[in-house]
Amino acid sequence: MAKTNVSSEYREVVKMFESLSGSKSLWQVYSDVIECIALSIQNQWCFGKRWKENEKAYKIIIDKYSEEERFVIPKIYAKIVKMLEDNPWRDLLGELYMQLNMGSDALGQFFTPYHVCQAMANVVVDDELINKEYIKINEPSCGGGANVIATLEALHKKGVNWQQKCLVVCQDLSHITALMCYIVLSMLGVAAVIKVGDTLMHPYTNYKEEMRKGSEIWTTPLFHINNCYNKI
Repeated sequence: MAKTNVSSEYREVVKMFESLSGSKSLWQVYSDVIECIALSIQNQWCFGKRWKENEKAYKIIIDKYSEEERFVIPKIYAKIVKMLEDNPWRDLLGELYMQLNMGSDALGQFFTPYHVCQAMANVVVDDELINKEYIKINEPSCGGGANVIATLEALHKKGVNWQQKCLVVCQDLSHITALMCYIVLSMLGVAAVIKVGDTLMHPYTNYKEEMRKGSEIWTTPLFHINNCYNKI
């Protein structure tokens, strides 16, 4: 039984997190694992200076864990993948984050319940939207990505191939929650760019401009596969 009070479907993955938290807080372990997963995804598609920086960041994190503990991180990764395969239409990491009481009062974090996101998505996704050449989704306070996921679910039910037709821009002030969104959208096969930063002070402009400014942005594998550099 996991020591943390979470729902039954999360107990196995929580036990994995807790097995790494002997000398570290659960928050530190969770943040490290999320960062490692995000870095491993991003480094499939970036090169040069960013690739080297990612490799260095990954090594700094992984060096904090014993050789035995390092094998747990890919197991957590695999478990998250399996949970998404079993049920992609949910705010998987956002729900886990809130169940573990990791939300920040200082940042005003409260993740919208997924059924509320579904209700809003069903209002927005109409015949006019699905007939557009491209469907562009902008989520300026993405959290774990619940609103985007619910919109993709609504499009899926309408028979829309959102992997080819959707372009997604997300932004969040919190580095870790932005990476949570990045991980889930990458695994779902969404063409997306996620920016870390204050949406009100520094809203996303376009990919090339954000790269020129040196913004912290994370691009999903399908963003590169679908050649979205000039599209969002």
